[in-house]
Amino acid sequence: MSKALIKQTSRSLNPQWKARQGETLSLSKSIIEGNAKLAQIEMGLTINETFSKPHLRSVFIGDHSSVGFSVVNVLVTRFIDSFAFTTKLNADQIDSLTVDTLENFAYESLEDVILFFKMCRSGKFGVAKKSIDSNLIFGEWYPKYLDKKAELREQKYNTQKNERNSIPTTMDDVKKSYAKIEKKNFVKRVENYIDKITAYMDRQMLEDTILDWSKNPGRKPYLDILKRKRKTIKQ
Repeated sequence: MSKALIKQTSRSLNPQWKARQGETLSLSKSIIEGNAKLAQIEMGLTINETFSKPHLRSVFIGDHSSVGFSVVNVLVTRFIDSFAFTTKLNADQIDSLTVDTLENFAYESLEDVILFFKMCRSGKFGVAKKSIDSNLIFGEWYPKYLDKKAELREQKYNTQKNERNSIPTTMDDVKKSYAKIEKKNFVKRVENYIDKITAYMDRQMLEDTILDWSKNPGRKPYLDILKRKRKTIKQ
């Protein structure tokens, strides 16, 4: 199983991730019904926020696939209508652009779609001189959006990495780490020692040794390790 598939499966079983998928579905239905205040959503939305949102492909599956098409269709229509061109796209062209959007944003979020259309509309990736079509949107503007998102993702990763590396390590932390390692190594040596002394023991000899260790303060802490031999020494 690939790392990507393992990560996707892990997320799908995560209650928090399922809750985020539910939030996307809820937002989608509000947009379709015309109850979402998209202008306010756009104003407060940033690319950094999209990193924690579920992908369209993970949300709009099965019974929810029609919801995906409908919400993107609404967003596409709104986006196209925001331009003052005399010639508008017809219904079939809007549907085609909706399909193109769903395919290109399959591994991006609904918030990505909203933010991308806002940035295109405001000329962040270039100016539409004549008309708007799929070639312009996904051939020229979309790659620029992905580049910007990749750059911010790298910055976020480096920031988190630097924060982890900047956590101070005190001498007490070092001592505790060494103490844990030393204890683990000592327990391993005790286990090896017990393996040697019990190699030729019968059950009665083992029980006598267990009784002897129970009376010895120095050996008593490791009595449980010795008792485990009851599982292998039956006679």
